[in-house]
Amino acid sequence: MGQFLFKRTLRSAITMLLVLLFVFFGARATGSPFTAMFPDGLTPEEMEAYNRQFGLDKPLPVQFGLYVKNALQGDFGVSLDQRRPVTEIYGDRVGETLKLSVWALTLSISAGMLAGIVMAVRREAWYSRWLMRLISVFYSIPGFVIAILLILIFSFYLKVLPSKGGETPLHYIMPVIALSLHPIASIARYVQTSLLETISQDYIRTAVAKGIGRWKVIVRHALRNALIPAVTVIGMIITGIVSGSLVIETVFSWPGIGTTLVKAVLNRDFPMIQLGVVAFSAVVIFMNFVVDVIYMLIDPRIKVAV
Repeated sequence: MGQFLFKRTLRSAITMLLVLLFVFFGARATGSPFTAMFPDGLTPEEMEAYNRQFGLDKPLPVQFGLYVKNALQGDFGVSLDQRRPVTEIYGDRVGETLKLSVWALTLSISAGMLAGIVMAVRREAWYSRWLMRLISVFYSIPGFVIAILLILIFSFYLKVLPSKGGETPLHYIMPVIALSLHPIASIARYVQTSLLETISQDYIRTAVAKGIGRWKVIVRHALRNALIPAVTVIGMIITGIVSGSLVIETVFSWPGIGTTLVKAVLNRDFPMIQLGVVAFSAVVIFMNFVVDVIYMLIDPRIKVAV
């Protein structure tokens, strides 16, 4: 157990370091941020003054060392565009992203599990076959395409839902659906496959033959065992929703950290890009770590193979 956790922690730390190196030097490879912020151009003296003010006149290794040192103390720098601490800017937006992600995750798990159970238990019914077709469609279409279709139908043609912002409950409907349809399809397929395999086991058939109700056996015994493999996919769903919010928030002009990060990339706002990418990566790496640990606890044979 201890060796497994140590290896996973070390691997996560190395991954985070590689992400930080990539985003730090990759952002600076795109050019000076001040050429994007001042399209009319700056004099050499003004460019030099801005570089000196934000520490961009130092060699790149020195800049990286200072950034890591300050970051370890909780100082992630000041936005080049807004001239405010980047932690303050993201702090104002993180709540909106969390609310959107929580609603999308709740819908994904509940609808996905329900659809998977129906497709497994009632697989011969006509509505189950149609549900399987819909699940296949949702699984194959990217979230941003669904988002655009939703805007065209419900905002442009029907004019019943707002297409941007997040002020009212109506603003949540389309972004949550766009973020949830692919996860719903993934969870449904995993639950269906796992439940079909579990239902075919001898102990399930024996319980049904003894007169215990079919649904009682499925809920109390089959479903519990079938959900074990679903732990992995739910962990991946969380990371998918977090990363997918980048695009979905931009499409719907959602006032969250995804939209903020995309704007920072367009403005070459180095401190904003660095914290945004590192934060998103940290969530993904942490969720993968948690899933590995949970799965190891469920099946101890994993720690031997890793």
